[in-house]
Amino acid sequence: MLTASRRLAHALRLGYAQHAQSQGQSVWRTPRVLPWSTWLAQQWLESRAIGAHAHHARLLTNAQARILWDSLVNDSEWGSGLLNPSNAARLAARSWRRMQEYLIPLAALNDSDSSEGRALHAWCTEFLRRCEKLQAIDETRLAHWAHDANFVPEETLALAGFDSIPPSVARLIERWRARGKIADIAADEQTSRSVVVVTARDADDELELAARWARAQIATGKSTVGVVVADLQSRRAEVQRVFEDVFAPGQRNIQAESAKIPVVIAAPAPLASYPVVDAALLVLQFALHDRPATHAGRLLRSPFIAGGEAEKDRRAMADFRLREDQRDRWDWFELERWASASGCDQLAVAARSIGAEIRGKTSSTGASAWAERFHAWLRAVGWPGERSLSSVEHQTVLKFHAALAEFGTLDAVTASLSAAAALSRLQELLRDTPFEPETQATSITVIDPATVAGMSFDATWVTGLDAARLPEPVNPDPLLPVPLQRAAKIPEATAEGVMQLSKARLARWTSSAPQVVLSWPRQEGEAELQPSPMLASWPTVKGSDLAIASVRPLRRTLFDQRPLLEQMRDELAPRLTVRTARGGAMTLELQSRCPFRAQAQIRLGAEDMPTVSIGVEPIDRGIILHRVLEEIWGSLRSHAGLLAVEEETLAERVRASAERHTMQALQPTVRYRQRLAALEASNVAKQVLQLLAVEKERPSFVLRLTEKSEPYAIGGLSITLQPDRIDELGNGGNLLIDYKLGDSHSPRQWLDTRPGRPLRPQLPLYGLAHGESLRGLAYVVLAAGAVEYRGWSDGAFIGEGVAAYPGHVRLKPDHPPDWPSLVAHWRKSLTQLAENFVEGQAAVDPLLAQECAYCHLSAFCRISERAQEDEAEHHDE
Repeated sequence: MLTASRRLAHALRLGYAQHAQSQGQSVWRTPRVLPWSTWLAQQWLESRAIGAHAHHARLLTNAQARILWDSLVNDSEWGSGLLNPSNAARLAARSWRRMQEYLIPLAALNDSDSSEGRALHAWCTEFLRRCEKLQAIDETRLAHWAHDANFVPEETLALAGFDSIPPSVARLIERWRARGKIADIAADEQTSRSVVVVTARDADDELELAARWARAQIATGKSTVGVVVADLQSRRAEVQRVFEDVFAPGQRNIQAESAKIPVVIAAPAPLASYPVVDAALLVLQFALHDRPATHAGRLLRSPFIAGGEAEKDRRAMADFRLREDQRDRWDWFELERWASASGCDQLAVAARSIGAEIRGKTSSTGASAWAERFHAWLRAVGWPGERSLSSVEHQTVLKFHAALAEFGTLDAVTASLSAAAALSRLQELLRDTPFEPETQATSITVIDPATVAGMSFDATWVTGLDAARLPEPVNPDPLLPVPLQRAAKIPEATAEGVMQLSKARLARWTSSAPQVVLSWPRQEGEAELQPSPMLASWPTVKGSDLAIASVRPLRRTLFDQRPLLEQMRDELAPRLTVRTARGGAMTLELQSRCPFRAQAQIRLGAEDMPTVSIGVEPIDRGIILHRVLEEIWGSLRSHAGLLAVEEETLAERVRASAERHTMQALQPTVRYRQRLAALEASNVAKQVLQLLAVEKERPSFVLRLTEKSEPYAIGGLSITLQPDRIDELGNGGNLLIDYKLGDSHSPRQWLDTRPGRPLRPQLPLYGLAHGESLRGLAYVVLAAGAVEYRGWSDGAFIGEGVAAYPGHVRLKPDHPPDWPSLVAHWRKSLTQLAENFVEGQAAVDPLLAQECAYCHLSAFCRISERAQEDEAEHHDE
């Protein structure tokens, strides 16, 4: 028995075994059921073994053929002009397969007037030349070999699951049928079939209906149920979630293992996507290249490295400290040092072992030698870990070793590979290798429309049959000339062919089970969909009229059955007994923006997890600018001192300071970081010089204070303030200055957004600390495209950008009308904020809705749940 797919071959073998068991047999002969491509390759190998075709010495594997296509497309005259040569190679290989299947001669491309046709002709010609040089044949030409060699199978064959048979196979079947080697399979006669059409709200509702219906079918005694889902490969995770929700809702929580449900999803994932394989690739990447800190964190947390279980707590802390270190690039040698410093002894030993293996073994060599190196490196770090592997993980490891062995066979089609090229080829092979672990026989199969051909069930549900998908749109090959495709009768190239193929598939679906449900979604996003006209011959029923399981997803069940709890709102933290807060002026700003965040962040130390960026973090940029400005003004001391320095001297002094402080802050250790530091130093110098040019236009002033800490008590709270700069004005009094990198800062943010709660009270707080001599407050904005002063004064002329309050400021009725009342209002409102903080006021009350978008405490304060409760209460009203 020869099938159109591996899935059908497996299903037929399993069905035969179940039939034998039902007949009381304990031992039976395994039927010979193979996919067509596998069987034909076996016949070629057997013929080669007896010397029937001495010209072709080898059969190319799919990986070897892919390497040839990649190489010849990249080396061709069109390769340099392609945006993605690798994708072009895939398209060329697919077009070559179609040419072989539909008997399109290569010479037919000679007269092509399109650049795609000429490129395909050149690529296919070169592919044949390279195959001849290797004395090899690829899988797509095996049907031609069987025809040209007059091959006739010894056993009688039966075919199953072919929606359409290409001409290269059809002519073989006709020849073999004439010789009595083809047995026709009689159609399964079922006297009564039930086919209905169901409409769903959208694709999500359709999938949930199908899952609930499938569960109901199993409950009524059906042994096999099929659910056909279009785009199953891309929707695999969604399908898994929906079926687990329906079949095992109680296990849908973060602490439960994957639910054991009687469902198999026939959409194999790439081998590279499995966690144990991803960990292996990560080990090899660190061996050959330095990797970012995020990858180092993944490696530290991986359970598939030696000591992953025993040291998991220490490695988690090592990952946290790694973020604080702000080192962006890591390799195994750096990880050895870090592991030793973090107390992760087993990881340090593993890193030392692989480091010893790596030394002197990264030079270019063949694929087979690289396979041995990769295997040795993985063994050195203890992959796949110390704990017992699950069944799925064990099968995945075996498949990985098989893929690594296949990678070793690439010697036949590649020259020596560099370290980077070898790893890239292995990653590509693992991404192109589909893998689905073997599981116990299940009752429900979720499968895609193409693979389901030939399979039979007790009940079948087919989804996604709207007018846009049935019949499918015409999809001609992008490289083959369309007239050639039409002449060869490739179904996807013409509307007639697509319609014929769609009719054949629909006929197979409706005959695959005694009970069939065909469904379509009414809506996709905002678009309204229509049913396929091909469904018109069957009756339409409501989903509620079907026998569906009365189960609901866990989230809905938990919500409906939530207990009626006594609610108590406690918005008071314990009163602050120690009057000193560590947050400085930020304490009052957080209390104003959200009291809960102030208590959590300042008192409980609920800080955000550090992040490592490949660029310059805003905090680092701020540190650099502050240090440069502090150093420059430390030498100038006054407006007169600024004017006394020549421009060239000043510029040189600023550039030297910027370079020195940038290197100290960023500590670049790799080339790209050095370049990044140089760019940052140049940008800092440019901004500082622009600011100094603005300072020259101001009236006379003398610097009184720069970046100096000073204690201050307000509302029973003692905090430490550190103004960026205080200028003593020539006409008396002080101007307080705060450097800001963002362009979003404005003096209006010193006014109340809500009564007693300004958005940015930091500068007003500095002003209160110097109330007697205060003449003005100002931001110095150092942003891209904006280097300027933004502030208010009591009427004194300070310079451009610092206006007399209220001046042209549009005030609300409750805003202070003049400078003295503004300062008095700040004293009252900020004192109240300090008292609230000391008393432990901790209400979850963000000042603005967007505050939560930049806060890391949403899981702590649970504001999202509160918003849902408020919405539900409003809805009830």
